Amino acid sequence: MPIKLVIFDLDETLVHARLEPLSRPADLRFEDYFIYIRPYAADLVRFASTKFSIAVWSSANPDYVEFITSALFGAQYPLLFRWDVQKCVQKVDSRTNGYVYIKDLRKVMKHGYQVEEILIVDDSPEKIQRQPRSHLVVEPFHGDRQDQELRTVITTLAQLPA
Repeated sequence: MPIKLVIFDLDETLVHARLEPLSRPADLRFEDYFIYIRPYAADLVRFASTKFSIAVWSSANPDYVEFITSALFGAQYPLLFRWDVQKCVQKVDSRTNGYVYIKDLRKVMKHGYQVEEILIVDDSPEKIQRQPRSHLVVEPFHGDRQDQELRTVITTLAQLPA
């Protein structure tokens, strides 16, 4: 079954947010956070929107998700949905004794997609553990201007059957 919907994570996938600035100016500011957009994020969004439906699913709070998606996608690249932590399933992580927020792709089925038609681009394998074959894992982004990871994602998406 071909991929029809690509869902993007935000933090460490398309952007990096931190409380202390890097040695260069931030691309965006949200509350106390300095936000750095990953190189080639605009190219990836532009490309993906021509071949797939696109959406965002982050485990961040609603205001942050709204702010970042407005900056990255705007009105030019309409999202099927923009989900935040409220759509995640909270689960205890036995390794850290903290929580992990699971993105259960079965929740997307109400939009008319089968899980096999969905690909989520995310740096956190534990967040997509319920449907691991639907996950394109990227290396986490920490603000490096020389980062090339999203160029690889574009190449991978270009090779998927339409």
